[in-house]
Amino acid sequence: MNDKNPAAMGWLSLACRIALGGLFIFAGTMKLMKPQGFADSIMGFKMLNPDTQGHLIITMAYVIPWTEVIAGTLLVLGLWARASATVIVSMLVAFIGGVLSVIARDIDAKCSCFGSIEWPCTGGVGWCQVIRNVVMIAMAVPILRWGAGSVAVDRPSKD
Repeated sequence: MNDKNPAAMGWLSLACRIALGGLFIFAGTMKLMKPQGFADSIMGFKMLNPDTQGHLIITMAYVIPWTEVIAGTLLVLGLWARASATVIVSMLVAFIGGVLSVIARDIDAKCSCFGSIEWPCTGGVGWCQVIRNVVMIAMAVPILRWGAGSVAVDRPSKD
């Protein structure tokens, strides 16, 4: 595909918007259903000290899932699609950094990326989560490149 076929790019962006946005809505919702479980996962990464930085863990246990749900919803709707994709890519880069830190320090931690559902990665945090996040970043590229695409709230109408 190339830029000479804008209709194809629009449909590709739409498919990526729905898939990526839907995944983030699902992931955020699963975490919000059990915030303590997500907070435990944050502590399991051992990047923050629960004794001195417990307030950050609690804040992250709510802010991260709500950010995922809001950015995912905006992405599915096609409202501020590039900005939403940028937020999601930024989160994915941060998640990759956290996962690589766990791998480098050989920590046995659970991801809880999708709450209690381990998909497609099972077991502890490892390279599967890195690959999954890179694939999701790749899904954001068409949105960042061509915008919201077909059937989007902020798509300009043709009068």
